[in-house]
Amino acid sequence: MKKKLILAALLTISLSWGQDVFEKYEYDDSVSYFSISPKMFQMLAKLSIETNDPEADQFLSLVQEIESFKVITTESSDIAGEIQQWVKKHIKAVKMEELMHVRDEQANVNFYVKSGRNDDLVKELLMFVTDINAKQIDLGDRKPETVLLYLSGDIDLTQISMLVNQMNLPGGQQLGKLNEKENE
Repeated sequence: MKKKLILAALLTISLSWGQDVFEKYEYDDSVSYFSISPKMFQMLAKLSIETNDPEADQFLSLVQEIESFKVITTESSDIAGEIQQWVKKHIKAVKMEELMHVRDEQANVNFYVKSGRNDDLVKELLMFVTDINAKQIDLGDRKPETVLLYLSGDIDLTQISMLVNQMNLPGGQQLGKLNEKENE
């Protein structure tokens, strides 16, 4: 009987340890969670929306290539620490490369990517923001400790900062700076 209890406890611990951080905190009130399912992106891709706005057309083109979009933010330093541990393990397990690291008076922002089918596209993008200075970044009444954004699909980095900026997330300006450097 003791062996079965120990085995069950170890199995439970190992399953929760390897659990995706987004799944773990999806229903936790200490976390703001936002996710767009692959089905929603498929539906958007099938819509034939015509606009006279080049920026809106760019945005629609970008959205059609995304398979998954998830964001979590938290004001809890304990949860922020767990998210940081998950990020470290995930980038090693999936073999992501650090694309850019920005540390300034606003925040500490890390971008990690998994390469896509060519040099202009990435298969996965992880943006991890910590040390957010609420005095420098206006997020209204929100004062997050950590922001984690995950995207998968055929992601064009030159367009993704527009999406991050429209969501008013820390890190969008830093991603825009990367785009400016690539265009120089």
